Amino acid sequence: LMSKFAVPLIAASGGGSVVFIGSQFGRVATTRAVAYCAAKAGLIHLAKAMAVDHAPDKIRVNSLSPGAVATTRLLRRFADFEAANVGLGPAHLLGRIAEPDEIAAAAAFLLSSDASFVTGSDMLVDGGYATR
Repeated sequence: LMSKFAVPLIAASGGGSVVFIGSQFGRVATTRAVAYCAAKAGLIHLAKAMAVDHAPDKIRVNSLSPGAVATTRLLRRFADFEAANVGLGPAHLLGRIAEPDEIAAAAAFLLSSDASFVTGSDMLVDGGYATR
C-alpha cells in the first residue's frame, strides 16, 4: 500500500529507490511460520515485478532479506541477546545473529547511488542461513 502511493511521487521527482524488507524465510521455510514465509516470499517477488514495471520511471526496486537480528522482537522468545545468539547463532554459517547496524548498512547501500545498477534483486544479509 505504501508503494502504491509512493511510486507516483518518486517517479514525479525523477526516480529513486524502493527497498522492501524480506527475510531469509522468503527463501527457505521454517516450522510454524507458513504465513510469515509466504508473506516474505511475496515481498521478494513484489520487488522483482515492480522493478520490471517501474524501470522506465527510473525507479529501482529491491528487497533486503536479513537473518536473525538483535532487535527487541527476539526478546519475546529469549531472555536477552546473548541467549538469542546461543539459540539462533548456530543456524547461521557465521555462528551469530546480526547487529541492526549491519542490516541498516545494507539498506543504505541499496538506497544509495552506489547501487545504481541494482534492481529486481533480493540481497541476503543472513550470515549464511539460507545457504544451509
